[in-house]
Amino acid sequence: MNLPFEVINVSNSEKLLRLLKIISLIEHRRGVSLNNLVEECDVCERTIYRDLDALNQSGLPVYLDEDTKRYRFMEKVFLRPLTFTVDEATAVLACLQDFSKENNPLGNSLRVAQEKVLASLPHERQCQVDKARKGVDIRVTSKPADVCQKLFICVEKAIEQERRIKIRYYTKQRESETERKIDPYVITFRGSAWYLIAYCHLRQAVLMFRMDRIKQAEETTESFHMPKDFSIQAYFSDSWLIERGELVHVKLRFLPEAARWVRSETFHPSQRITELDDGAIIFEATVNGRREISRWILGYGPEVEVLEPEDLRLYLMEQTVQMAKVYS
Repeated sequence: MNLPFEVINVSNSEKLLRLLKIISLIEHRRGVSLNNLVEECDVCERTIYRDLDALNQSGLPVYLDEDTKRYRFMEKVFLRPLTFTVDEATAVLACLQDFSKENNPLGNSLRVAQEKVLASLPHERQCQVDKARKGVDIRVTSKPADVCQKLFICVEKAIEQERRIKIRYYTKQRESETERKIDPYVITFRGSAWYLIAYCHLRQAVLMFRMDRIKQAEETTESFHMPKDFSIQAYFSDSWLIERGELVHVKLRFLPEAARWVRSETFHPSQRITELDDGAIIFEATVNGRREISRWILGYGPEVEVLEPEDLRLYLMEQTVQMAKVYS
């Protein structure tokens, strides 16, 4: 079935892009749930229903599979193959390059994706892209912790199909393993590790699991629905990187030398910088926990002073005393 764009009544480009995204999601995921469409398109259910109705009226019959509760097409949809400009292909390939290494559980898929991007280009454009790629280098400085590819695929599949899984998880603090059932929401890469955000039925809370510490994963026949109000962005909104805990307001004074670098970057969504007459700055942010931001502060050595909170100031004083003992 060819896509009859001319009969789709689209009032603006935003709606057109959303309709194309819905078509792609349904086609390439072999069906998609209403919750996933709402999350992916960042609109309300009512808008998704209107979009699905527009597709039906345009000659792209969509139906709800009652068994899986996923929307599917009645017939095969044929879209024109993607074509990349030199700049677009170079950007995509540069981003994929460093993530397609052997120790990445997505490595094989990313390498295939690279090959497909190149294969979609005319020969002359391939040569231009090869030349352009030599001038672009993107590196992930941290080596990701190894994750079993079979386990990674199992979790990915469970997320896609909204299936509960049973895992055996190693907790480093207690040096013990526990079995638990979880509803997997999102896989995310942060710092140097892959993490799974999931609802844990053992703890009855949404928790974060390091995927290299999941020793076993098994899909169950039980289904779940991710809460409509869950957002990975909101989940980490107050974290410095991944740490979650008590909210703490941090106030720091950076001397002029360090201030030059700090003022030029955004380290946290809540950060606020106040310029001082001598070239120094006051840096303020409200973050989850103290551990991660403490490590960041220590990296600036004597160029930064903790003004608030007092307990963080005392903790870093103790850390610097211990460091001095190491080098004395």
